[in-house]
Amino acid sequence: MNKFLDLLKETRNGKTIARTLFNWEVAEKVQNITGVIVDLGGGKNPSYRRYWDIKPEKFIRVDISDDALPDIAADINKSLPFSDNFADAVFLFSVIYIVEDPTKVLSEIYRILKPGGKLFLTSPFIFNEAREPDDYYRFASQGLYKILKDAGFKEFSIKPIGERFTAAAYLLTSFMFFWPIKFIFYSTTILFDKLIPKKFKSKYPAPIGYFVTAEKR
Repeated sequence: MNKFLDLLKETRNGKTIARTLFNWEVAEKVQNITGVIVDLGGGKNPSYRRYWDIKPEKFIRVDISDDALPDIAADINKSLPFSDNFADAVFLFSVIYIVEDPTKVLSEIYRILKPGGKLFLTSPFIFNEAREPDDYYRFASQGLYKILKDAGFKEFSIKPIGERFTAAAYLLTSFMFFWPIKFIFYSTTILFDKLIPKKFKSKYPAPIGYFVTAEKR
């Protein structure tokens, strides 16, 4: 994937820098996923579905809103409507911050995953308040570590997405009305993020959010 051209296309289509960076991570991490796959709270037609490579035996979309045309309409704040050891993979993209009890939701995901099954999760950090219909949490990496551990996960990675320049670009997006200006701004801030010393980023991280890959053992 040519990221420069993809950034151009996605910016022209109205996608924010946050959405584009998260989708690039999906393109890298969500590859050759097979078996029974559950997508929780994804909505009707999220852009990340254009980036993954999945070959499901069964693909189940779960959403609380009938407008999203889900396969199963359900409130993920309650028990998930699946048996133990049901799914080979679960997607929870940009949802963890709007649930009432994140540890409970992750515990339910752990329950329905088969041994060796994987969870793919994105979580915003520097992000505007977005009531969808609610907005409760912004997790730092240590917060994500804790709720994953408390839910039963032992094997996982937590990767920061973006840094303070792209985070600032995201926050300022609403004040920019022409996509070419956004594209130039986004491109510049991606470059500036790369110039931040790794030691500084590891000690004082300020990402747009985090991408989590976890496995049930």
